[in-house]
Amino acid sequence: MALSGGWREYLAVVGDRQRLVRIEPEGDDLRLRIDGEEFVVGCETAAGGELCLLLNGRPQVLHVRTDSPGRYRVSLAGGETLVELRDPLAARLASAAPGATFRQAREIEIHAPMPGVVFAVHAREGDEVAEGTPLVVLEAMKMQNSLASPAAGIVRSVRVTPGQTVDGEALLVVIERLDVPGDAGAAPPEGGAG
Repeated sequence: MALSGGWREYLAVVGDRQRLVRIEPEGDDLRLRIDGEEFVVGCETAAGGELCLLLNGRPQVLHVRTDSPGRYRVSLAGGETLVELRDPLAARLASAAPGATFRQAREIEIHAPMPGVVFAVHAREGDEVAEGTPLVVLEAMKMQNSLASPAAGIVRSVRVTPGQTVDGEALLVVIERLDVPGDAGAAPPEGGAG
């Protein structure tokens, strides 16, 4: 979610804990605000897909692997943790209506999680893709992030080309889901309850 001053805001979910995370680019570094506490993070890519982070001047080595869009497996000091990044407004709306059921959207839009340069495009219009199929590789802050299809579907639109610079939240690819009936894009029933 884009905010004034270049900030992006996410709800980070780790197990049963949720943390509000605000991120702002600061030169080659990132300024993170997690539940109000600020950190400056420098990042360098190391061999074997590892990241060398300088967290407030202290070195940390970790490995981040994209599980699916918005879901990452982070390995640090021998342990692995699943981290999910959610839009905080969507999370608040979902929690405000427990028990509400909404039909899944037939089309899925894959957006850039942050500004960067398109390193590679693996998808072509008309391709049938499985869940987890790599679609686009985005390079940002000296790291390559592979964005994968969150569901099985048909690639309906590819909006980027290799070498293209994109803003955060830029639309990259549109997928038509295969696991949703034809009327799935219909509005939820009046009141939203099922």
